[in-house]
Amino acid sequence: MNLEVYTGFSPDKIGDYFNGKRGWPVTTLPKTSVELVRVKNGAPLECGDGRFDQLEDRESQGYGVRILGGVNAIMAILTGGDEVGLDRATELLKHFGAAPGTHSADEGGCGYADLWMEGKLKSAIYPYELSGVDRGGLRIGNWLKATMEQLEGRHYRLNGNHQELGVRLNPFRNYTEAARDGLKFRIDDWFMAGLGVPDNVRFFKIAETIELLKPEAAKLEIIVPSYNILK
Repeated sequence: MNLEVYTGFSPDKIGDYFNGKRGWPVTTLPKTSVELVRVKNGAPLECGDGRFDQLEDRESQGYGVRILGGVNAIMAILTGGDEVGLDRATELLKHFGAAPGTHSADEGGCGYADLWMEGKLKSAIYPYELSGVDRGGLRIGNWLKATMEQLEGRHYRLNGNHQELGVRLNPFRNYTEAARDGLKFRIDDWFMAGLGVPDNVRFFKIAETIELLKPEAAKLEIIVPSYNILK
């Protein structure tokens, strides 16, 4: 299996930001210690939420790219928070071999989306401006499900509560981790890097989201080639 990291990947740079600027513990682990699988072309985005590890049909339906917030993050940072922004995000994702994805869960919705809607994310370039949406409980879930189907994406329903103990970054292009324990927020950092989102924006987005959503999980692991192990 020939794995390539994204252009500009630097564990030292990532460590300098998360440890030096945010105070997170940062460690590396070799790619041989995790199970990486190729993402399916056209698969809907998945969230970095650890509960995606235990999604029953994840393997049979094909693995999607995992980023905190799914399509919400694309809209918040790149394309805009209204209906036009959603359409632009969908077209952008199709160009890069993915489809839009959102999720809800037993205990509320997507943590990133909730923070964005509430205006709490300083890393968001655009505010949430989808009009005519009742943000309450089941109704927004039904709206998102119908909207994702219309856009040839998917609205996922997750079970259980957050159990994440840390964050794990994957830099290997076109691959994601096939984990099943739900104990990490898992982020395919190569995807947003490939969309041209600068390092400082990506790292700030990840850091503030975790610090607001589950601060006890502010511990970073970086999957690396064996020659990039931090001493």
